[in-house]
Amino acid sequence: MNKTFQKVFAKAKLENRSCFVAFVTGMDPDYESSKQILIELSKTCDVIEIGISFNTSTSDSSIIMSANDRAIKSGAKTKKIFQLIKEVKKEIISDTAFVTMGYLNQIHVYGINKYINDCKKSGVDGCIVVDSNNEAPEDDKIFKGLTKNHMAFIKLIAPTNDSNYIKESLKKSSSWLYIVSYAGVTGSKKVNINNVKKLAKMIRKQSKIPIGVGFGIKSYSDVKKVSKLADLVVCGSSIVEKVKEGSEKGLSNIKLAQFVGRYVKKLSQGVKH
Repeated sequence: MNKTFQKVFAKAKLENRSCFVAFVTGMDPDYESSKQILIELSKTCDVIEIGISFNTSTSDSSIIMSANDRAIKSGAKTKKIFQLIKEVKKEIISDTAFVTMGYLNQIHVYGINKYINDCKKSGVDGCIVVDSNNEAPEDDKIFKGLTKNHMAFIKLIAPTNDSNYIKESLKKSSSWLYIVSYAGVTGSKKVNINNVKKLAKMIRKQSKIPIGVGFGIKSYSDVKKVSKLADLVVCGSSIVEKVKEGSEKGLSNIKLAQFVGRYVKKLSQGVKH
């Protein structure tokens, strides 16, 4: 397991709670504001998932797509987001784990080896590749490269996946497995607790690996419910909406970061058992 994730899980266990994971799009709405948001979130989040903006993402709702558009308009590129993470990691004092979220096409174009090397250089602790299939040769290459460099490959498990798919995914997962609570795009529905229970049961039969849950977790109440079933609770769309709201109010840099941070702090309180 990645060392930062080991620390994250140990701290949560000691405090009798689940881990809180916040998702934001890198460089939304601009580089400096995004940097301050990440620094602010590191004060309350165990894990920060950073979306690498992509104009044709297949699992994201209009909320995340709009954030991608704002980031791209502000000059976002994969290399710049790595630079952003590196700068943030230098400034924070917490053991917050940083995870990149992207698509196979982005990584393929950037170059798999280059992507993994830049992840390592910038201090990334794990990667989610949304549309990567267990059978794809690129998937093996990413898994081996990340493992060699002590970073986590975080596989997604959807309600449409069976126990065989879970078994294959577990072979490439060391730090945690990510349950998608419903079939569909991010933030488009409410979290499906029944799906979470069913998938968690299937995973627990095969492994003791920590389980994270995302998609549709939008409120303190949602976080509370999911934290009883999962080791990590992932909130994304509602946080991205808060970035947009603050930005539209004319806030930027530290003021925008504090506006988003207050909201995330309240959400994160739900992980306490």
